[in-house]
This record gives sequence, C-alpha cells and structure tokens, in this order.
Amino acid sequence: MPRLILPLLLLLLAGCASDPATVSVSPNADGHQSTFFIQALDAPGQREDLEDRFDLGVRRALEAKGYRYQESSGELRVIYLFGLDNQSGIVQRPVSTSAGVITQTQITDSAEARLALRILDEASGEVLLQAQGARQLHDPSLTQQVFDDAIARLLKDFPAHAGH
Repeated sequence: MPRLILPLLLLLLAGCASDPATVSVSPNADGHQSTFFIQALDAPGQREDLEDRFDLGVRRALEAKGYRYQESSGELRVIYLFGLDNQSGIVQRPVSTSAGVITQTQITDSAEARLALRILDEASGEVLLQAQGARQLHDPSLTQQVFDDAIARLLKDFPAHAGH
C-alpha cells in the first residue's frame, strides 16, 4: 500500500488547482461497503483545527448515509488534502471627491482553500468518488456547520450504505 500513496498524492495535488469544485462518482459505487476510515494527507497551508473540522464533516456525512466509522481501517478509505494559501492582491477602485474621480489603491488579503478528496474501495483500490476544487475565502475562520454543509453537498451523489 505505501507504493500507492505517492501516486495518489500526486493525483490529488494535481486536482487541487481546479476551480470550481468538481465531483465524480464511479458507476461501481453501490453502497455495499459498510465501514470507512479517514486519512488526511499533508498539504501546504494545512491547519490542524481545520483538519479536525473536515474529518468530523466527512464522518457526519457518511454516517448519515449509513456507513460506520472506524479509526484505522475499513472497507472504504477516505483520503484528502485540504489546505489554505494566504494571498495578497491589489484592488483599484474609483472614488468620487470634490476634485473629481480618483483611483484608490488598496491591498487585500484573502485565502484560497484547496481540496482534493477521494473515497476508495479498500479491497480493490478503485476510486468510488473524487472531488477537487479551489475557492477564494473571505473569512477563513470556517465553522463546523460550514464544513458539514459543504461536505454533505460534495457527497450528495455518493450512494447510501445498501443496508441503510
């Protein structure tokens, strides 16, 4: 399995540059697996507090679909990269003054969130779901509810556990 981690990491990193988020679900994703575990991979800008929120969001979304979480192994492996890049930019805006219109220059700070997520069938190694994307964040202090909602949307087409 360690031989597979590097190619998966490279594929996930390649997907991080896309915008907006794209999600694809394999036609072979049929919900017959019942357990899952989560594995975060290191990404630039990864923050432990956001990783914990992301893990919890994934857990809640899959448990709502009838899957059972296990800490270190399962029939489904959820791997992801989630990172934030702080970016500075320059914005020029016209401003009306008594002397006429002048251009005001401002320096802006924002963060770009990058995500690559895969759900793999642990037995076959097949990718059952792949999601990737990047988005500008104006408020990088993301709440658990924001993570829960976003992950639920990402996994909305992933099938529920067949026994659910």
